[in-house]
Amino acid sequence: MKKILSVDIVDIIPYQDGVLFVRDERIDDENVKVSFYSYSVSTDKIAPVAKSVYLMNKFGNAYAAISDKLGDYVTCETGRLDDGSCTVVFQTGECGIFDSDGVLTWNGDIFYHSAPGRSIAVENRHLWCVVPELDCVIRYSLAAGKVIMRIGGTESKTFDSPVSVTEYDDKLYICNSGSMKINTLDLKDFTVSDFLQIDEPVYKYIRSCDREFIQIESGVYMI
Repeated sequence: MKKILSVDIVDIIPYQDGVLFVRDERIDDENVKVSFYSYSVSTDKIAPVAKSVYLMNKFGNAYAAISDKLGDYVTCETGRLDDGSCTVVFQTGECGIFDSDGVLTWNGDIFYHSAPGRSIAVENRHLWCVVPELDCVIRYSLAAGKVIMRIGGTESKTFDSPVSVTEYDDKLYICNSGSMKINTLDLKDFTVSDFLQIDEPVYKYIRSCDREFIQIESGVYMI
């Protein structure tokens, strides 16, 4: 693994030449500002970028309208539905869907047994979220307006404090801070497999520019 970032970051997303990341930079004891950067695979360099670059890559062309409505546009995660709508979910389980013009068309809360669903991966009209408190991942149906499937749980320990989920090639990649590993969940038959074991908590897995990136406790690495 190649370490590319050692700073504490609050968000990381794919970008056309690598990844974009956001960090809090303390001004003084009471004030913190948010700064935006890119890491380029081709040049192996980190450079500052405009906030608009980050917002467009995260929310799409309607980023101005969406970010204005959200206020907090950093701590949420996003996914795209087949019709191009942008789905947004917060750590609290609060979820919203914005159309291509940035109009809020649906909002609600995703909970499982009173615990919030966090992170997001889109599968047609279903949303997959992790539930760290209950060691499981859930499948939420937008049509039914409820959770229709749960995989894992406190009894099985299939997952251990899962904190994020991403989707590539009909597989979910679930990062666990407890077991310090990444699991895959095959969306064709719902089998769970071990993908990568780390020696520290793992928080996020993304792909960009035919490379794989993980965010773990000590920083961001390219694998």
